[in-house]
Amino acid sequence: MSREYDLAIAQYLRVIELDPDYYPAHWLLSLTYAEKGQLDQAIAAAEKSSELSERISAALGFLGRYYAMAGRAAEARQLLEELEARRRVTYVPPFSFAAIDCGLGELDKGLEWMARGIEERDPVNVCALKSEPAYDALRSHATYQALLRKMNLGT
Repeated sequence: MSREYDLAIAQYLRVIELDPDYYPAHWLLSLTYAEKGQLDQAIAAAEKSSELSERISAALGFLGRYYAMAGRAAEARQLLEELEARRRVTYVPPFSFAAIDCGLGELDKGLEWMARGIEERDPVNVCALKSEPAYDALRSHATYQALLRKMNLGT
């Protein structure tokens, strides 16, 4: 969150060295690579996280985001379909959908999912709304500002 990406990458790689099967380290590494614009590395780390976690929804959401950012929209939409099917039978955190929709440039849909995440008290969405670097492109959007005000997080 402090945007010290090189330091974060070094730390996540150290965690992976200690426990290569710890999927959260791969997931967080993917977030960090994406913020640095290193999409190939972000995709590789997100794919590893998805594999190790047995395709948890959170990992798939960010993998879809990176596919979209890399111009692989068909793969991103395929993950959206998988998450939509999964949502019919179990809980899928709204931020998973928001991540992919925003990556595809469908900001209004992404913001609708963020609003749903607030209503559902999705902890990742609620905790990350103010500071998550992945949301930087949304910060000037009026709907995003309204979500921040709704959460008493100001502007």
